[in-house]
Parts: sequence; C-alpha cells; structure tokens
Amino acid sequence: MRHLGVDNTIMESTTQQAIRAIREKAERSGFTLSDVAYAAGIDKAQVSRWSTGKVVPLYSAVVNLQEACDALIEARLLMLQKESQA
Repeated sequence: MRHLGVDNTIMESTTQQAIRAIREKAERSGFTLSDVAYAAGIDKAQVSRWSTGKVVPLYSAVVNLQEACDALIEARLLMLQKESQA
C-alpha cells in the first residue's frame, strides 16, 4: 500500500518496489510484466494487485516472479547469441 511520506510524496512498500524493479528489468529487455507473470505461472491480475498494494504476496511469489524474469532474459540472450553465430 502506498503511503504519504513526511514531504507528501508517495511511498511504496518494499513489495511494490521489488515488483517495480522486476517490471523495469523486464521492460529493458523487451518484455512486459504480463509476460513475466505468464512465465511464472501467476495470473497477471494477481501481479497487478501486488504492484498496487491491494494484496501482499508471499516472499516466495516475488522470488518466483524475479526468477521468471531472469529466465526470459536468459532465453532471449541465448537466442540472440545463436542468431549472431549463424
């Protein structure tokens, strides 16, 4: 859940920060958070609820999301390497 800080700025929870970082990492590699959610086997609506702070996920779910993001990026890198060698 987002809260107003002392200077009236919006503060994100640690979970929201982690999911935002995963989203940004995925987007830098050409993926969406929905792509990552699909790869992790997690409903994209559930990930949306986590990112807005409506629901707090288990730590293991966030780790699963991060691992799925890393796996997608690794697969893309391997594909690009194979293409460059052909």
